Amino acid sequence: MKFTEKTRSLIRERAGGRCELCGVGVLVGQIHHRQARGMGGTVRVEARSPANGLYLDMKCHERIERNRSEAYENGWLVHKWESSAERPVKMFDGWYMLAGDGSLERLSPR
Repeated sequence: MKFTEKTRSLIRERAGGRCELCGVGVLVGQIHHRQARGMGGTVRVEARSPANGLYLDMKCHERIERNRSEAYENGWLVHKWESSAERPVKMFDGWYMLAGDGSLERLSPR
């Protein structure tokens, strides 16, 4: 299930023009699904939530795809049985919980 344009906007706004993994400014970023859509997509409404998306530069998106164990460890990927809104994610400046409204809550610095 793809993100709606509204959700994509909320994710971009939350990121403030920066890659959420490395913090580098991004003119044209990619929105990554933390919980994979799987073959043919998913019917779970949560998959469309801003809590399930990260705004990334191409290099960091590739890092996630090539380093799956690191990605799961850091919350960049979320298992099918987990909730993206309940799984912390490590960003460039610390650990956060992402909310369905596009906001985030800081848990700890780096």
